[in-house]
Amino acid sequence: MLNDDVVKRLSTMCGVTETLDGFRVTTHLMYPSSGLVRVYVRRGVKSAIVSDDGEALGEGTAAGIHLKNPDRMLRQFVKDRGLSIKDGVLAAPRVELDAAHVSIVHVANVARDVAYWAYEHGGVKRSFDFKELLSRYLETSFRGQVSEDRIHGASTKAHKFANVVSFPNGKKLIIDPVANDPGSISARVLANLDVKESKNPDIFQRIIYDDSEKWSPADLSLLKIGATAVPFSMAKTVIPRIANEIGMAA
Repeated sequence: MLNDDVVKRLSTMCGVTETLDGFRVTTHLMYPSSGLVRVYVRRGVKSAIVSDDGEALGEGTAAGIHLKNPDRMLRQFVKDRGLSIKDGVLAAPRVELDAAHVSIVHVANVARDVAYWAYEHGGVKRSFDFKELLSRYLETSFRGQVSEDRIHGASTKAHKFANVVSFPNGKKLIIDPVANDPGSISARVLANLDVKESKNPDIFQRIIYDDSEKWSPADLSLLKIGATAVPFSMAKTVIPRIANEIGMAA
């Protein structure tokens, strides 16, 4: 049986599945393919070894990346983060079982970083365009209500937005995707900020960012200056709720 305290602590953060020699933890972190990062815990009587079971580098292999001698290439990268690598498997030092949750979070983060490293050094681009996926989702969910539009800001300048949902009550919801690069961040924040400062009660705004990519805390804070920022992974949950509230408003 698993340590009940460990399972309880982990279940508040992620999904836990028991295996023959321990358990598998499915985290909320995402690989470049948008697959969720999983970590494996193999337990002894009082201690455990936490590893990624080779899945971080498996991400690269599935994308067609071939790294010659990945253990040698990544050894220092992984060592600097307190882990080891052997036969493509990332592992943390053995820990007490009741402290495994700390090691799990650390291994998951390093596994994600290793996968991104493999993509960057392997020259493989992301397998999808989140802006296109967002547009398709909106067109399906708000058929006939979503279109490109120009919205005037406090400066009287008309800003172009790719996805604006219009409601029968005259209100509009701007759903603005932003790419993870300085030019896109600056342009979208300035456009949204200008519209926000117009204080039009019929205009609502959300900036959508692709949280499967690595964003700096500073850039995420900058997005929030323009409008409420929503991670792409939560868009299908957040957008319908907001749209319902706006559509029902007087």
